Amino acid sequence: MPRKARNNPRQIRIKSCGCKLCTERFRPHEEPTRKSCTGPWQARYRDPAGKQRAKTFSGENAKKKAEAFLDKTRDKVRSGSFVDLDRGKITVDELQAMWKPTRRIAANTDETAESVWLNHVQPHFGSWPLASIGHLDVEAWIAKLTAKVGRATIEKAFQMLDGMLAAALRDRRISHNPCDGVKLPKPQPKHPDDLMPPTYDQLAEIRAHVPEHFHPMLIVAEETGLRWGELIGLRRCWVNFDDDSIQVRETIINVRGKAHRKAYPKSEAGCRTVPLSARAAHALKAHLEKHPAKVTRTAPGSGMHAEELVFRSQRAGQKVKGRPVFDGVLDRGNFWLKWNKATDAAGVVRKVVNPTTGRVERWPHVHDIRHAFASRLHELGIPEADAQRILGHERGGRVTWLYTHASADSVSSVRAALDGGGLRRVV
Repeated sequence: MPRKARNNPRQIRIKSCGCKLCTERFRPHEEPTRKSCTGPWQARYRDPAGKQRAKTFSGENAKKKAEAFLDKTRDKVRSGSFVDLDRGKITVDELQAMWKPTRRIAANTDETAESVWLNHVQPHFGSWPLASIGHLDVEAWIAKLTAKVGRATIEKAFQMLDGMLAAALRDRRISHNPCDGVKLPKPQPKHPDDLMPPTYDQLAEIRAHVPEHFHPMLIVAEETGLRWGELIGLRRCWVNFDDDSIQVRETIINVRGKAHRKAYPKSEAGCRTVPLSARAAHALKAHLEKHPAKVTRTAPGSGMHAEELVFRSQRAGQKVKGRPVFDGVLDRGNFWLKWNKATDAAGVVRKVVNPTTGRVERWPHVHDIRHAFASRLHELGIPEADAQRILGHERGGRVTWLYTHASADSVSSVRAALDGGGLRRVV
């Protein structure tokens, strides 16, 4: 390692100075314009990697500033808190190219993240150097997004920027994360009645206007609470009529418009056994009699094997110009069109204009069938731990606050209790 310099900080010689050291350095042919030495002072130090760096100070008390900087910097290097601000000169575009390969996320999640990056983060911050982004810059960006997109999109965009800058902070490229303390817009308050899931009577009215081919699938959804990907990815080998149960072992995800098999559902808790009610078992048996599925068990990495799927598309196996183009997997978009037409025809649909984005939001969604099933379990007095296992959640508390809702007759029951004087003090 090089020997430590004794003249640190050192004064940088200038041509216009008339002191002895400066005139010896430059040997001017003309009379210098200054008589006193006012040259800047350079402080030299080594970063944690051993690379020599320097910073120059000029003006009044330049030497004292350089000495104070050296003391402070050496302490940071020794304590491990040193931040190389020169490494923070890279742009957000360059940081994203380094940060993206380090993320270990599912392919469909990566597709969503790429869309958020291209549409909301890169257009605003892509060319900004990391060290130039301030807290108010992030606040202004959030305010700009609030006028254009919904809160869910804002949250995803903010999480991406926050994650990138947090990685830069841990990599010692910036001294602080400007996203810290930024408050996202609060969600629009909703009336409690708007949060209620559809009743089973309403689901029956909707199902009556859906093509009959999909009735068994909707009945199984109402009786099991399976997610959409778990439902369309259900294979015959995982249906057991001996004990009337379904094993949830895999799911279907959509990546860039193409369906893929995924070995595990949403989380580890998603791998579970779900009981089949008598109604669900009857509908499932009748469906398999009309549309048999192979009981073979193939690995998720071996291909789609649509002949094993319980609920297949009506166009499964069809060919265009002699080439098979429909692999049998139900398309979410196509089915949602049928669902929306059915909710309109049943008179169940509720349309609300989002005051922020101006978009028309519909209720109910297909996923609300799962909410209705969870609320049904709650009303039947199923223990929270059992509901957690059936729904495939890692925490029972999440099932309580996310999926369960007050019963539809809660207002009447409370009024009856008040009028009848039947309230009891809970100890």
